[in-house]
Amino acid sequence: IISRLEKLKDNSPGQWGKMNSNQMLCHCADQLRLANGEKHSVFSGSLLTTTLLKWLILTILKAPKGKVKTVKELKQGAGGSAPTNFENDKKLLIALIDNFDKSFETKKFFVHPAFGKMDHWQWGRLAYTHLDHHFRQFGV
Repeated sequence: IISRLEKLKDNSPGQWGKMNSNQMLCHCADQLRLANGEKHSVFSGSLLTTTLLKWLILTILKAPKGKVKTVKELKQGAGGSAPTNFENDKKLLIALIDNFDKSFETKKFFVHPAFGKMDHWQWGRLAYTHLDHHFRQFGV
């Protein structure tokens, strides 16, 4: 993942969606902040999202290109962290990826806004698929 991220440029064009590459860095960083408890979102899930949908997304389904709505805490221009400097935002995302495992040394679960309580493996799987989705969006 890090080697792919290193290839991302400030002017890397998006294949779909509305974000530019710097906004994507901040969006992905915000997701990792949800995973490690630094950022919080109101739980709005249901029995369906905390069971079947969570299982499908973590094991089978791939995110469709440009079709998934996100919570406002991750949405650029509506509560997500605003981009500052491309290289600094990239370094910040790398640091969040590098420190991901440490978050779970003292706490077993963090709450996802739709999927509810998720453990280290579940957050790791979701983070990987989320990063992969957006890296493919920008061709890295």
